[in-house]
Amino acid sequence: MITILKLKFKDVTGKSHFFKIANPKKGLDKETVRQAMEMMASAHLIKKGEEELTATPAGAKYVTTTEEAVYSDEV
Repeated sequence: MITILKLKFKDVTGKSHFFKIANPKKGLDKETVRQAMEMMASAHLIKKGEEELTATPAGAKYVTTTEEAVYSDEV
């Protein structure tokens, strides 16, 4: 199983953008994640052109998936 932390932000136009954190610490609470996301937003680090993609934190969730190989040429 693979677990990621999926962060949802809204840009200034209200469009949603998602960022995935691989191998997140498990059991993070709402306030810890919200504070980290607010720090990301206030740092203005993630942009596409002039558009700031992380203007407003909108949510976060753990996502767990299971991989099952069907075919692979790798040795």
